[in-house]
Amino acid sequence: MPTGRGSSCRNTGTSSPPGTWQRGGSGWASSGRASRSARSRFRARDFPVVRQVTTSAWLGVDHQGRDYGTEAGAGLLTLAFDHLGATAALTEVFQDNHSSQGVSRKLGYGHGGISVDARDGEAVVSDRLRLTLQRWRQHKQPAVTVDGLDSCRAWFGL
Repeated sequence: MPTGRGSSCRNTGTSSPPGTWQRGGSGWASSGRASRSARSRFRARDFPVVRQVTTSAWLGVDHQGRDYGTEAGAGLLTLAFDHLGATAALTEVFQDNHSSQGVSRKLGYGHGGISVDARDGEAVVSDRLRLTLQRWRQHKQPAVTVDGLDSCRAWFGL
């Protein structure tokens, strides 16, 4: 990753058992230069058995179009697939959010169904997207460095 972007990954909660992330408000989040206007994270339940993560991201309008979302996603997916042994990543994107759709497709996610959510008091359709380990390995990804993982492997249930 370019210097100064997506430079750390931190645990934002301490009460979850190993192999369960994002319990309550906790989870794993990437942070970097645009961290006040961006958040990218993944969560999992029973990860040692299921080996799937669910990703989510939010990026302020002023920071869109600079590849921050793609870089943060690539960082989290590299951690999940290449270092933790995930077999799939899931995400959901509003169908009218073309920027997020583009980032997800750029990272290799493919269609995996739909869901209906409430937004501003109205029903809105979201695409459920899925990225498998096999598909991840077929896509060219930016170079990502993961440091300090050995000291927190137990937190992931590994």
